Amino acid sequence: MDFIFLLIIFFIAFVSIKNQDLDTQQLSIKTTSNLQVIAVIFVILHHLSQVLQNYSDSFLSSRLIVAGRFSVGIFFFVSGYGLIKQYKKKGRVYLDTFLKRKVLSIFIPFLLAGIVYFIFRNLIGKLSLGDAFYSLINGSPVVSNGWFVIMIIFLYFAFFVSAFIARKNDLLLTILLVTSTILVLVIAKYMHYGEWWTNAIFCFPLGVVWSINEKLILDFLFNKYKVSVMVLVVLFSGFFYLDEVFYHPVIRAFSVLFFVSIVILLSYRVTFQNPIFSYVKVISFELYLYQGLFIQLFRSNVLFIDNRLIYVCLVILATSILAFLMYYVANLFSFLNKG
Repeated sequence: MDFIFLLIIFFIAFVSIKNQDLDTQQLSIKTTSNLQVIAVIFVILHHLSQVLQNYSDSFLSSRLIVAGRFSVGIFFFVSGYGLIKQYKKKGRVYLDTFLKRKVLSIFIPFLLAGIVYFIFRNLIGKLSLGDAFYSLINGSPVVSNGWFVIMIIFLYFAFFVSAFIARKNDLLLTILLVTSTILVLVIAKYMHYGEWWTNAIFCFPLGVVWSINEKLILDFLFNKYKVSVMVLVVLFSGFFYLDEVFYHPVIRAFSVLFFVSIVILLSYRVTFQNPIFSYVKVISFELYLYQGLFIQLFRSNVLFIDNRLIYVCLVILATSILAFLMYYVANLFSFLNKG
C-alpha cells in the first residue's frame, strides 16, 4: 500500500504544470476536473487504508485514514463553485432544467449501483428489498459510501431552492444555503448518522461564496500570497492538531475548510496535465460508487487476498473495469436528463 501511495504521489507531482487561472481570476473547468480526479484517487486510497492500517510496517497508508474528509471537502467545494458559475453565466434559465439535469445525472448511476450492490450482497449473504430501501435513510446505504451521493443530492436541492427564492440577491442566496446546511447537520445528528456525513459539508457553501466573491478574495489573498498561504497552513495545522488530541465536530469542520482553502489557493498557480486525468474524470463518479464493492469482496469469506500489494492492485483494476462498463450503461439512460 505504501508503495502504491508513493507511486501516485510521484506521478501527480511529475505531471504538475503552471496554471493560467490566476490571469483569468477564476478556476477553469480543467482545473476543477483535475482536483476531482485527485480527490477520487485519495478517497479510494483512504478506504483501502481503513482495511490495511493495522499492519505494523504500513506507516504512510495508515495516515491516509484522514484523507477521506479532505478529499470529500474538495468534491463539495468544486460542486458549489461550479454550480454558481453556471448559474451566473446562464441566469434564471439554468434553474429551469436544473433538477432534471443535475439530480438525474447522479441519481441514475446511483440507482444502477444500488442494483449491483443488492445482487452482490445477496450473493455473499442476504439482503431484502425492504432493507435496501431502508438503508437510504438509516445512515448506512447499501451502496458502500453512498452517503456522499445522498448528501450531494440534498445540497443540489438546497442550492436550487436558495437560488430560486433569492433570485439575483447573492447575500440572501448565501444565507439560505448556509441555513440549509445547518439544517442537514441537525437532521444528521437527530438520525444518529456517522460524523463523516457532515464533517466536510460546509465546503459546499464555501465553494458558492468563493465563486460569488472570487475577485475580491483573490485580490485580498494574492496581495501577499506567501503570507496568505502561511496563515492558512498555520490555521489548518492548529485545527488539525486539536482534532487529533481533542475531537469535536466544529474543530474537524474548520480543519477541513482550511485544508480545502489551501488546495484551492494553490490551484490558481498549479494544475496537472496528463491524458490519464481526462480518462479518470469521465468515470470518476463510477469509481467512487464501485470501489467499496471490491474492497469488501477481495477481503471477504468468498475471496480473501492476503498479499497487500496484489489486493490493492486488484481492487483498483476491478473497480476501473466495472466503473468503465457502468458508465456506458448509465449513458443509455442519458436521454432522461436532457433538456
